[in-house]
Amino acid sequence: MGKSSQLAEYPGERHGLGASSWSRGRRRGVPAAGLAVAAVLVAVAACSPGGGSGTGSSSSSGSGKSGGKTVITFANWADAEQNTHPGIDAAIKEYESLHPNVTIKSEPVSYSDIDHQLLLEVRSGNPPDVAEMQGDYTFDQAATGDLQPLSGFMTSQWRSQIIPRELNLGMINGQQVAIPWTVGPYALWYNKTIMQKAGLSPTPPTTWNQLLADAKVIHAKEPKVITFGIDSTAREYALDQDWPIMKSMGGVPFSGSKATVTTPPVENFLSFMRTVAKDGYTPEGQKGGYFRQPAASNQVAFTVDGPYVKGVVQSLNHMTNQQFFSTWGVAPLPTATGTHYSTPTDHQLVMYKNAPNKKAAWDFMSWLATSQWAVLNYTLKYENSIPPLAAPTGAVATQLNNPIARSFEKDIIPTVVTPAWGPHYSSVYLDFTSAVQQAMTTSTPISSIASSLQSKMTTDLGG
Repeated sequence: MGKSSQLAEYPGERHGLGASSWSRGRRRGVPAAGLAVAAVLVAVAACSPGGGSGTGSSSSSGSGKSGGKTVITFANWADAEQNTHPGIDAAIKEYESLHPNVTIKSEPVSYSDIDHQLLLEVRSGNPPDVAEMQGDYTFDQAATGDLQPLSGFMTSQWRSQIIPRELNLGMINGQQVAIPWTVGPYALWYNKTIMQKAGLSPTPPTTWNQLLADAKVIHAKEPKVITFGIDSTAREYALDQDWPIMKSMGGVPFSGSKATVTTPPVENFLSFMRTVAKDGYTPEGQKGGYFRQPAASNQVAFTVDGPYVKGVVQSLNHMTNQQFFSTWGVAPLPTATGTHYSTPTDHQLVMYKNAPNKKAAWDFMSWLATSQWAVLNYTLKYENSIPPLAAPTGAVATQLNNPIARSFEKDIIPTVVTPAWGPHYSSVYLDFTSAVQQAMTTSTPISSIASSLQSKMTTDLGG
């Protein structure tokens, strides 16, 4: 994994210094600040002849042919963030140099805005050809019916080079609508130095009770250290992170349109979050990426995060790889039932049905995800992520030959499950994350919080 200047959270504000404020020559689409105007334009388009058809046109989308070249529009947040902008810019230039008859027209959009903006563009019949997606966003876009099924582009040889579990994450309602670009499942990072100073064996806890016991010892010896970093904001990202923990405790907060909050696993999770807050192990209300910067100063003992910790820590404290591996380890998230789970923070690539040259769009997507150049010079160097390759070779295999990457590949990726992403997830995440915050900051009985949450979620799920 390469180094980067990541300082905050992933992706979007999670993956760097935040969205940049500059506009760039390749930009097309609606600026993030102009979403309100975009909504008006969508309404106008819907009332005009052909408005809202979703078919698009090469003249309106900037796709198709320009000056004899094939133009592929690419909506992404990589180009909107300071730390990944140089990498994706270099990747686009490299691809264009290899394909002189193709121009990639990048649309930089912040992570927090891209889902909503693309939904607006779909409604106005003006989506891009290709887009970067993540998590529930892919399900939102698939629900429009405007994502291009990709199976027809995939040869058996192409499929064989992709980690099957990662490819399956892009399968929605029986259709392959996304391919993996960068792979980043949640794992438990642990600081061996802090554990040893506290008199503990520098091995990761395998159960949540063991983690709490280790946290208690560390907090008593090192009260200024953040013992356990976990996202506790009121965002979908927080529920993404909570999901595998609850599942490892034996349950999830809803299934289909049925709320299942007033069950022992979910109530146990709320109690767990109360403990880590009340006992001083974690600061409440922080984003997951918040813990990366103090981790560089040996001020975090355990944290739930993707592969990105390594790049952030080394960019800040300039550790060598040997020093990093001696200090930090990564392991599957602990469990209460004997089965470990993780959920993905993967970046995916999708194609829209209106893409005039689908073959060219697919070639660009495939190149970003699987080519040696893109993996070495973008995925590893700027994203600090695992590539989706089942059997890396050459320089990629050499860079991945380290204990952190091997742990992700062998121990953590196999535990990945997909949360219940989709319309239900989007309708109840705020209910759930607000209840978690209530559990962490008040003394209201957990059973009362769960009962109230059960009622809210039942209403919002339409159950």
